[in-house]
Amino acid sequence: MFPFPFRRKKRQKPSKEGVSLLASILVCYEEITKVSYEPEDATIRLTFSIEEALTKERFQEIGKLLAESIAAYLGLNGLRARVVNLEMESTPKVSFLHLVRDVATLTRDELSLVADILYDAFPQTLLLDERDPLDPNFEVEQENLLDHMLGTMRQQRLHEKLLGIREGDRVVVYNQ
Repeated sequence: MFPFPFRRKKRQKPSKEGVSLLASILVCYEEITKVSYEPEDATIRLTFSIEEALTKERFQEIGKLLAESIAAYLGLNGLRARVVNLEMESTPKVSFLHLVRDVATLTRDELSLVADILYDAFPQTLLLDERDPLDPNFEVEQENLLDHMLGTMRQQRLHEKLLGIREGDRVVVYNQ
């Protein structure tokens, strides 16, 4: 028998900054069901799930409202977004709204604005994370961490694709 040198490829762990950013987004916003980071263009893709099949007209209506609201928010804050895209996937029972934003101009207040608009537009059908209310101190810590991580991402770029999802009562972030 000949010995066969077996080498396993080491799987890189996702960066601490990327994990913290995606996890904080999911912890702070129960309306977001999935979040991913794309290093190629430094964008975040936020997924909102709605328990109804949206018509093209309804999607265009909510898309226009979101686009105008984001543009107004950015304008009032002296920011100019590089990427603001809204996409929709629909099945007979569930629709998925995907908001793609560049990390360089994304803020926690903008995330709150988008979450509030979608909650107001779909009060009965927007899927929310069913969890116990967060401890107020923990919630403030997560919001501060999210602000810090968004600021950090403006100065440095991650090199790996990341995906953050909810798994039961946990938030999990993977390398893609």
